[in-house]
Amino acid sequence: MSIEALDYSPRPAKRRALAMTALTFGLTIAALPCFALDVPVNVQVPTLAYDEHQIILVWEKPANHRDIRDYNVYLNGKFLGSANANNNRVSPAKPYINRFYDEDTEGFHHRIAIHSFTATGLKADTEYRFTVRAVDAYGNESADSKAVVQRTNRLPQVFNVIRYGAKGDGKTVNTRAIQAAIDACTPGCKVLIPAGTFKTGALYLKSNMTLEIGRGATLLGSERGEDYPAKGYIQYPYSTTIRPASLINALPRDPHAEEHFENIRIVGKGIINGNGWKRLEDDTDELGRALPVYVASNNTRYMQDGILAKDQVQRAVASGMNVKDAYGQMRSSLITLRNVRNVFYGDFTVLNPAYHGIMNLETENVVMANTTHKTYDANNGDGIEFANSRGAMVFNNFFETGDDCVNFAAGTGAEAVKQKPQENVWVFNNYFRHGHGMIVAGSHTGAWIQNILAEDNVSDGTDVGLRMKSTNFMGGGVRNVVFRDSAIRNSVKQGFIFTLDYNDPNAILDYVRSDIAGKFQDIKVSDVTVENPAQAALAVKGDSAHDAFHERFDFSRVSFKGTAPATIDGLRNSSFKNVTFEGTTKNPWSISNSANLSFTHVIPQPPQQ
Repeated sequence: MSIEALDYSPRPAKRRALAMTALTFGLTIAALPCFALDVPVNVQVPTLAYDEHQIILVWEKPANHRDIRDYNVYLNGKFLGSANANNNRVSPAKPYINRFYDEDTEGFHHRIAIHSFTATGLKADTEYRFTVRAVDAYGNESADSKAVVQRTNRLPQVFNVIRYGAKGDGKTVNTRAIQAAIDACTPGCKVLIPAGTFKTGALYLKSNMTLEIGRGATLLGSERGEDYPAKGYIQYPYSTTIRPASLINALPRDPHAEEHFENIRIVGKGIINGNGWKRLEDDTDELGRALPVYVASNNTRYMQDGILAKDQVQRAVASGMNVKDAYGQMRSSLITLRNVRNVFYGDFTVLNPAYHGIMNLETENVVMANTTHKTYDANNGDGIEFANSRGAMVFNNFFETGDDCVNFAAGTGAEAVKQKPQENVWVFNNYFRHGHGMIVAGSHTGAWIQNILAEDNVSDGTDVGLRMKSTNFMGGGVRNVVFRDSAIRNSVKQGFIFTLDYNDPNAILDYVRSDIAGKFQDIKVSDVTVENPAQAALAVKGDSAHDAFHERFDFSRVSFKGTAPATIDGLRNSSFKNVTFEGTTKNPWSISNSANLSFTHVIPQPPQQ
């Protein structure tokens, strides 16, 4: 059954029609099942998720959501639309989610819930009142949620970069012209990249502005390393390596200075292209659409594979840096923001970064919605990364990346304890196609990564579903993570992996090692299906030699399908309830160096320890 089959979109009129149908066939109204549905909770407008014509809503599922099939949104008391139908129109992830369930002919996979809504076509500077109702399979609605009231923005002053001399011919380097438009932008303004291909070097945003990549527009990174200041930023306060500026930055011009920003929006229907690597022939995806594939390079092949990546590494080597460090340090990411309070990324498409995708360092309140990431298989081409940041929502996005899709970091080694943790994140309603992992915590775990909720996501073809990685000298760890109500298929490696045995060949160890190993604890996984992982359904790797044990894992109602094993080494005080393995004739469990593990209604049961 497809998601579309569950897209009931019932209106009050439909409920009356159902009742009339029942009467026509001689039934009573009571023959239509009717349950008291719980009300959606915490309906809200995410940070900066509105402009002069659009408002985005999100909400939490009630605790008892088993019978809910959709959500109806009401505007000023009148029916506006259903979450599922709306998501079909606005989310680049939804067509892939629909196809995923179309192919699930045996009904193995957990069905996700859509709990966001984008209201469009609104008037500027106007107040709107929204409520949300849960809906069951028969069209019955819950009571209204608490109302949320939001006013759209006034029409902003628009600074079109063409007025400042920019040319969208794909050849002219427009850095000065585009930066002039940004510098001229007044608080609350919008800098517009119109239709065309606008090549540029590093750009620096400021507070209280919107950068819009318009429909038909491409912001194309220059292929020349000289167009990106080599002294861009330091990842952590104790780092010795200085990375070059990214294509788009909210950073001080002096990498040793501290500057704070607020209220930055990067939006639009256009493309941000980092111009990092050569492009292979396009791949045709499951929807018949062309997806770009970039050369999967490394520090021995960058000269033949790279564009911007080649020029930046070549320049660094010419200045005296060794190749390994130059490759791991001197390539530009696509977007880097530091010390920014309130950020919204919306709608645009990301292509071909020379290094990472979108970096959020020490930020607060970041939202990413309805974006498309096509960076596969660009080396280190992550989707979105957060480091030592607080508060984030990532929803309705499509990820096809050359590295981790959604990644969290919190510092390295002994000095990381002086930093704030990475915390308070909600990731939902995304589709993950290629990538090293859907949700990835680590390997930089020094100041702790904590309080993450990932739910109602779908993956088909990533290396790993939930991935946690650290080392025995990184310190900190990951804690208080909930991963639930999701479906995973065709993992290239593992369904879940929690490992202290991580090594990055390009990592620069410019920090004092901690004498404490990373640790994963208080991890809850529930209502998840995993089909055909290639290497392992579940892999837990502690480090008993350094007394590093993970603990308090809780797996509930998790179903695996396929022949991959479940290997546990270095886990304590954990429980597995209603965990099943289908499609294997061998006992999948291999358990060592672990203690106080309980298995309830697990099929098959692990061998006695």
